[in-house]
Amino acid sequence: MRSAETRVSEPMGRLAGLQPRLGFLMVIFLGLCCSACEQTTDTRLITLAGAGPQGRYFKEVSILSKVLTERLPGVIANGVIGKGMSVGNVKRVAAGRIDGGRCFRFDLENAYRREAHFAQKEPIVVDYDNAKVWMKLGTHLFRVVAVADIKRYSDLVGRSVVIGGRGTGEEVIAERIFKYFGVTRDNTEFLYIERTDGQNALANRQIDAIAFAYSRNNRGHLSPIFAAREIGEEIDFVEPEQEGLEKLLASESAFVLDELGEPVFGRPSLRGIGFHQCLLVRGDLPDDLVYGMTKTLFENWDEVEESLPWWEEEGEAELESVAEMKPLPYHPGAERYYRERGVWDKW
Repeated sequence: MRSAETRVSEPMGRLAGLQPRLGFLMVIFLGLCCSACEQTTDTRLITLAGAGPQGRYFKEVSILSKVLTERLPGVIANGVIGKGMSVGNVKRVAAGRIDGGRCFRFDLENAYRREAHFAQKEPIVVDYDNAKVWMKLGTHLFRVVAVADIKRYSDLVGRSVVIGGRGTGEEVIAERIFKYFGVTRDNTEFLYIERTDGQNALANRQIDAIAFAYSRNNRGHLSPIFAAREIGEEIDFVEPEQEGLEKLLASESAFVLDELGEPVFGRPSLRGIGFHQCLLVRGDLPDDLVYGMTKTLFENWDEVEESLPWWEEEGEAELESVAEMKPLPYHPGAERYYRERGVWDKW
């Protein structure tokens, strides 16, 4: 009969024999974990914001994100809804809550000056200089649609005009433009109403005019109005008069003369006011990363335009015009690519 000592020592001996093998397996396991962590660390998640989920801008950033994810190793990009485009996108990019987003030039200029919606309020202080231009996009339009007897901007004096909801940024655009034509809140009934409600009000003959910014030939913004009231009969586009237009363009670098009209609505020769849009990117993103993102997008631009056919129209996003936002500060990674392609010094 074996002693108790023998009975105890045998299993202990067997366990002791397993220890080297367990240690070896642990080393392998830890190595796999470290490898996985390294791969995770090497993958960069990029978020790009457009606007609401139903419009063009959300689709645009979604397509750009798709191309980056599929074509640029180590990057996973997502297109997200841009709440409060473009003011909201500027604020979120500057604060680092998103990596990139669409905005209007004058909003970015206001951010750099800490004016309008970007006035700093303690204790929350945002470094808006962290929002850098990535690329210039298309030209956004400021349009006025009004009852037939309103022929020019100055005719709006004394009338009821929807200019957008407070805090949307649209009301700031309208008041900033209208002052050059003698139209102000002191002599005109400005109505601070959201766009959809304003469209319905004009369609239902409750107001005289609506002023808002939108993309050219965009049926979504104007069709509800023109379906209810015939263009050229009851209502029509209003053109800015030359004198006020010259004052505006001489004083405001954010605005440009647009002469491409509205062909979809039978107004190909319509002259109006446009303003540039751009994609922002965080200034604290690595130069090589932004360079790679920029290079990847433009090397696959045919794929982008195939999914976004309106970008093929005149005045929309293209490599030749990406640097047109100068002298506003660009991300160094993007600037490097534009210099390589010979488009930086064109503007």
